[in-house]
Amino acid sequence: MFEPGAIATAFIALFIVMDPFTSVPVFISLTRKFSFEKKRESAAVAGMVATGVLMGFLLLGPFALQFMGIRFESFEIAGGILMLLISLSFALGIQFGKQEEAPIEAVLIGVPLLSGPGTMLTTILLSSTLGMANVIVAGLLSCLACYLILLLSSRIYKIIGKNGLEILSRVMGVLLAAFAVEYIRKGFGL
Repeated sequence: MFEPGAIATAFIALFIVMDPFTSVPVFISLTRKFSFEKKRESAAVAGMVATGVLMGFLLLGPFALQFMGIRFESFEIAGGILMLLISLSFALGIQFGKQEEAPIEAVLIGVPLLSGPGTMLTTILLSSTLGMANVIVAGLLSCLACYLILLLSSRIYKIIGKNGLEILSRVMGVLLAAFAVEYIRKGFGL
């Protein structure tokens, strides 16, 4: 039922697409006047909401696709293309679409920074190839890792700085692009 290799693969993919390192500067700036206890609470809320969104979409997403009559191969191709665009955004620092200032509550709850469209898409794609149980475990571990990174965001920022976070985000973008190409290839049956 649980396969360590599948869990590891799903964890890496979800962690990359969630990219908690991108959230570190935002989290630091929004919580700079908070006490440590309040920062911990904010990180916990972000992690819990991200977990809820991820699990909800993982469990309900396939039914939604079936209800709308969307073949999974079409979803793989479309999802791979969108994931490729997200990876380009990470790797090249390109911003797609209109960027709006969100209230602190929206940012801290982890949507869309941690569990945005890319994360939702990735959960469905991974569950079809690696099994839902493995993706559930990987999703929980990814959300826990995101919580810990947000909790330790000030220390991480002091250690690797703004340039280090930028480099990490770009590396994650390249890795995400590789996952995206795999899904496009699978969608075409190659």
